[in-house]
Amino acid sequence: MQRLRQYRFIVPAAVLLALGIAAMLLFGRSVLVGQALDDARSRWAQRAFDRYQLAVMQQTERGICQQEISADNERSGVAQFNSCGQPATWTVTRLFNWIAELERSSAVCYPSESLCACRASIRTAVVYDEQQGYPSEIFYEWRKLPNLTSPDYYRLLFDQTFPGCDKDGTGGPVLMQISLSPEP
Repeated sequence: MQRLRQYRFIVPAAVLLALGIAAMLLFGRSVLVGQALDDARSRWAQRAFDRYQLAVMQQTERGICQQEISADNERSGVAQFNSCGQPATWTVTRLFNWIAELERSSAVCYPSESLCACRASIRTAVVYDEQQGYPSEIFYEWRKLPNLTSPDYYRLLFDQTFPGCDKDGTGGPVLMQISLSPEP
């Protein structure tokens, strides 16, 4: 009987400890990612040039495309080359803002905020240039997963119009490699 009383306190303490560790790992990653982005922005702000040439290579499951863009004072200029089929408007500041947005929206409800049957999970990894701070490599992918903690998911399982969480698949993986050359 005495042992049972001991376990009655040990089990809840172990569960709380495990939850605390999981929260630290989850929120600790966000702090580290935010700190790396802030450090990179700080290094970028200290650069000694305003004009630069940005070369972006984007690799997806569909293939590889490239963009070469001139930027002056963080305004994108004319694209010298663009095989991506989308506007070539990247600047380092726009890349920083996009990375911040990817990190902010790491778990978005689907099909809407009020009906959260699925969660779109976004995973990112960024490598920053050691000297100048610009992002030299960005990896991201997203996938929709069932939100098993939401009653919406179970209710919509019986709805004939609900396509399911994996109907339109995943996004990515996408790898962007960026190189930068200062211009006079």
